[in-house]
Amino acid sequence: YRSKLAGLCGNFDGEQTNEYEGPREEIYKSPKEFCLSYMVPSEQCKAEGRKQPVMRNIMITRLNDRNEEQACFSKTPVAQCPEGSKKVKSEVRSMEFHCLLKELQSTQKMMELHKTKPLGDKLQGKSTDLVQ
Repeated sequence: YRSKLAGLCGNFDGEQTNEYEGPREEIYKSPKEFCLSYMVPSEQCKAEGRKQPVMRNIMITRLNDRNEEQACFSKTPVAQCPEGSKKVKSEVRSMEFHCLLKELQSTQKMMELHKTKPLGDKLQGKSTDLVQ
């Protein structure tokens, strides 16, 4: 069964670096966020008024040294409050970002896509252009 498993128990490939692989093949560094990536919203939570966190990449914009506008995406998705909910607690931590020229059509597509799901497969193996 080596490398044929998936989910919360890992993929059994013997590699520690990708032990926390999410459902969309995104790699998490935090076991908490890894577990949250597999959470399935339930009707019971809706009925009780609870909202589940969503896993999304953070996007920031910046000007590079050539004065070109870039969109930078966190290489790892993080748990975020769903729309319409109130943030109760937050934490500050260092994140690695991969930056792309904002004017490119492929970047525009990623900017739209990041609003709906984690970008794990799109950022896997990409360079770190910014740490913030």
